[in-house]
Amino acid sequence: MKDTSELQRIKSHGLTFYEKAVEKTDEAYNVAKELVEKLFFGMSKLSTKYCNNVFCDLPYTYTERRLDSVLLPTLSKLCNSMVLVELPTTRFCSNKKFDVEEANGRIDYWCIYKDYSFIIELKQSFDCFTTTKTRERGIPSRWFKMNEQLESVKDEIKLYEEKTKGIIRLGLHIVTSYSDKYPDNELINQFEDGITDTFERLSKDVSKRYPSLRPDMILCWKIPNKIVYSGNQTYPGLWALAKIYPSIHHQGAIKQ
Repeated sequence: MKDTSELQRIKSHGLTFYEKAVEKTDEAYNVAKELVEKLFFGMSKLSTKYCNNVFCDLPYTYTERRLDSVLLPTLSKLCNSMVLVELPTTRFCSNKKFDVEEANGRIDYWCIYKDYSFIIELKQSFDCFTTTKTRERGIPSRWFKMNEQLESVKDEIKLYEEKTKGIIRLGLHIVTSYSDKYPDNELINQFEDGITDTFERLSKDVSKRYPSLRPDMILCWKIPNKIVYSGNQTYPGLWALAKIYPSIHHQGAIKQ
């Protein structure tokens, strides 16, 4: 198998993960990075409970709304229940990358973690790991839309009144690796051999249009074989691509 030593290998909840992340000394960034890690690890652990002696129907094999089954309880636990979903907002922005006319919309998640407010936009896509190409209308387009949504609430969230250190906009794109073929050892080995290349491919392809939209961190969960073998299709890995924006000083921000 291909050497993955250049990636950080992490064991959490008895599961195996790989991670690549930009290193920064900024406190807000590192709080956000920790939240993404704990959220993804927790989501993955909860997902394993959906494959048992009674049924096997995994949340990450559907759309992003089904991910709420594992994302929301994990986020609520991490944030001491200080979480809101589908928060009404006004969207507007006009710059060289995005052009959004003023309109009402909703933010996927708002929460407070370690004295910072978070605005989270979620996207979910599928990636066929048996090819070396990323579907342009899938992952890159949704990644761009997610960042557009985060940019379009920048002015609105400055009016928030909660007493936190600042507001961090966080984009989280969950990607499910798949093959339509019935799972076998050859397919699982093919996925594992391609983990390093997939890190590079996803990072490059979502930022091909605008290098500034390169993910700040990418995580991969190597799904246990016993779960992979439970289905009629092959789902050997789950990915999280995260974009972390600088903390914004808002109306209720506490003085530091």
